[in-house]
Amino acid sequence: MHDVKEESSEAGENQHDVLAQRIFGKSLSEKSKKANDTLESVDDSALFTLDVDIDTEPQETAQSSVRQHSDSIWTDADDEHITVPLTGSGARALDGSMRGMKKLRKLRSSAQEQVISGTEYQRRLRKQYEKMHPRPAWASLPYESAKEENDSWNTPLLRDLLSGESGLTSQSKTQKISADRLEVERLRDANEQQGRTDEPAPIEHVEFHPNSRTHVLLTASRDRRVRLFQCNGSTNPLLETVHFPDLPIKTAQFSPSGESVLVAGNRPYLYTYDIRSGKTSRSAPWRGAGRVVSSAANTEDDAGTERDLSYVRFEPGLDSKLLAIGGRRGQIHLMDWAARASSSNGGGQRIGELRMNAPLAGMTWSHTSTRHRLLTLSTEGRVHVWDLRNRSCPVTAYDPGLYGAKGLEASTSALVPNTWAIGSSSGVVNVYGGTGTESTSSSALDSLVDSPVDGTISDDVRLTPRRALGNLTTASTTMQFSHDAQLLAIASRNKKDALRVIHVPSLQTYSNWPTAGTPLGHVTSLSFSSESQYMAIGNSRGRVLLYALRSYIS
Repeated sequence: MHDVKEESSEAGENQHDVLAQRIFGKSLSEKSKKANDTLESVDDSALFTLDVDIDTEPQETAQSSVRQHSDSIWTDADDEHITVPLTGSGARALDGSMRGMKKLRKLRSSAQEQVISGTEYQRRLRKQYEKMHPRPAWASLPYESAKEENDSWNTPLLRDLLSGESGLTSQSKTQKISADRLEVERLRDANEQQGRTDEPAPIEHVEFHPNSRTHVLLTASRDRRVRLFQCNGSTNPLLETVHFPDLPIKTAQFSPSGESVLVAGNRPYLYTYDIRSGKTSRSAPWRGAGRVVSSAANTEDDAGTERDLSYVRFEPGLDSKLLAIGGRRGQIHLMDWAARASSSNGGGQRIGELRMNAPLAGMTWSHTSTRHRLLTLSTEGRVHVWDLRNRSCPVTAYDPGLYGAKGLEASTSALVPNTWAIGSSSGVVNVYGGTGTESTSSSALDSLVDSPVDGTISDDVRLTPRRALGNLTTASTTMQFSHDAQLLAIASRNKKDALRVIHVPSLQTYSNWPTAGTPLGHVTSLSFSSESQYMAIGNSRGRVLLYALRSYIS
């Protein structure tokens, strides 16, 4: 474990090397070997857990059997000489106990069978795995014809790809998601490797690394620790833990490049954790940028002083340099994140501020055809679209039917631009813009967001929602779009199991998931992976539930 006030130990440095290699590059064969070693002690019940029923059954044929065994990437001749007892007194674990060994009985082909060879044991494990995980479409191609057409099965590139953790899903193309049923598979908890405690700290924030080739998950909890896990769906090993003893963490986010982590909370300073070097730096406390006189109290107050910098949003894009930080009295501070390299305190450089006439209720970035726009939401329900080149607000939008505005999210996908979701204190979530909208006012807003007139202040654009989603009954505290904006997940931390997933093109709420037995608890944060193969859900009980979205994998 790294402490921000102490030098890292030798063991901690080795652990950090593993983290850096996971994210920024490592031999795929080494990663596969390590993953296989860690699976030896995993129970079958923990590996194969479904949250919804999958009707598809694998079909075994002689051709599929040949496909599995004829050209194995690696074989061990000693497997034929190994015997594996499935039942009886000889079926014992390495420590001599019988714990977990009864589950081997399901691998028997008859009640009289007691011992099988090592090769047969592997074959039956594959059969059991494919029973729980039906073959995806890309694995159903005729093997012999594919081999004759292109004899590349033994090339180093493909061998590494097949044996690596990134898998073929990282090359998946955008596909349409069904509006009728969401295929979800529950995996082991993402943070199970951190160990169980009597009173685990509630999760404050979860987020996946932006690199699509690795599924590293960041969790920030109320015990003032940031943890990084490698989500492989089975063991989810803990890669690194960083402790911030003087910071009550509210948010921790990867930078767009994925090379560092920004950690913020109820303090007037920010922390930066560099993943490559393993070093942590703290910015200087914010002292203020100007003074104003309060006519009500007849006192002078520092307008720039901020005691809580936890509301932060990076401008999306690998080359982005801007960071927006929400402040008091409707202020939004702009920071040059790239300047942290030359800054002595590593906190970047504040380059300006924006100001609304009401306190901040939400903030996000919207993707356009040419650039990103910063959108802010005031407690009055007015959306401000900022032109950061001259730090003006040429466009504002207002929905007269919106009450108690709370939270703003926008799609950053180029496929579905200018799709917004605005939450409320009553739990109603309004969705605006996007494809298929019939609202002329929303269409007008889309064009204004793409190319606002510089220096010209327009009247409020009247917002008309495509649909008002009333699935939540308490204040919406979490909203998140999938990477292609086909899914929208909304949740409220004020009520147990208050989470719903919406199919954005049709604005239909999925009825098959979550189910009554899904152990969500009070959802505090959620995140989709970079290509939405995984969804992580943090709750107030300190658990991070991990689900595989088969709709994006198959």
